[in-house]
Formats: sequence, C-alpha cells, structure tokens
Amino acid sequence: MNSDVVIRPPRSRADMRGIWRVDVRCWNDAYCHILPDEALPSLETVPPTSSLEERLVYATSLNESRTGRYVVAVDESAGDAVEESSAGDTTGDHIVGFAAVRWGEDTKSFVGDDEAGLWVLYVDPAWWGEGIGTRLLESVEEAIPEEYTTLVLDTLADNDVGRRFYRARGFEKRETMQVEISGEPYAVVILSRPLRS
Repeated sequence: MNSDVVIRPPRSRADMRGIWRVDVRCWNDAYCHILPDEALPSLETVPPTSSLEERLVYATSLNESRTGRYVVAVDESAGDAVEESSAGDTTGDHIVGFAAVRWGEDTKSFVGDDEAGLWVLYVDPAWWGEGIGTRLLESVEEAIPEEYTTLVLDTLADNDVGRRFYRARGFEKRETMQVEISGEPYAVVILSRPLRS
C-alpha cells in the first residue's frame, strides 16, 4: 500500500481535470476489448474549464448536502511541482483515483430505498494493485448513514477487472440488465453486498 496516497474530497478544477484523466485512462484500459473505439474517450478531448467547474460544484454539493460522498486519491509525492495549465490551475496529474457514492433520491433506478449506490470507482491503471481502490471504497462506505443496509453498483458484464475487484470485496451478482452504448446493447451486472454485519 502506498503511504504517499491520501484520500480526500476534491478541492479544485485541477482535481476535476485529474479525475477526468483517470476516467479516460480506465475506460481505455478496461473497456478497449469490450467497446468500439468510437465509444472510448480520448485524452486529447480536454473538457472546458466551465465543465470542470460544474463537476467540482456537484462533487462539493454532494459532500456538503450529505446525500453522498465524493473523494479522490491524491499522490502527495508529486508535491507542489505540477504543471500549470493555460487556465492558471494545475493539470491534476497528482490524482490517481476517485470514487463516489449516493443515497436517497439521487441514485440509479436499480438502487432501493434502503440502499446506497456506488456511482463510480476508478483507479489509474498505472496504480492498479496498490490498494487504492480498496481505500477509496472504504472511504465512501464510511460516509453512508446507518439506515442504508446495502451497497449496490453496476458494471459491464465483460469488465473482468472490475468484476474481480468487487467479487474479492464480497459483492455478489443480483441481476443482469441491458444498456445501450453507441447504439449497441451491452450486458450490465448489478452487484451488491451488505454494508454492515
């Protein structure tokens, strides 16, 4: 486990840019054998500053309203010497993972009233196997109020990396459904596990 990695809420547009980079890298590594090239995002298509600001506002409101938890994994060994962008903030290269969980009304349709939904959990592929995904999962789980008894998530059925990760942490398959990506149907599995024993 890397002791230089800290889990905390996102604080800046630079953090959101780092989240976007991790997201793109994960999609390209985990889904390249599942999805067509046109469905995979590109690191060259940088989101505008306004979009990063909107994402930061959403993450902050989720944490402050206590209807969810949004966290990032930060490589503190990167220090303050990170590249400045033309927008005047850092590039977010210090972000190596992120996770978010939601409960209450702002969840996906398959999440029950007494359940919380793991909305997203991604770790930069260069950091896979370092325990960061487990730490992110534990961090968002700790924030879930006691009245929610189960954590639920969805993942592409052919996402072997993701399914292995969740299975090793006690998640079990609950059902299968279909989603459409780039006009094509794909199987998605719903996984769940009790929050407290």
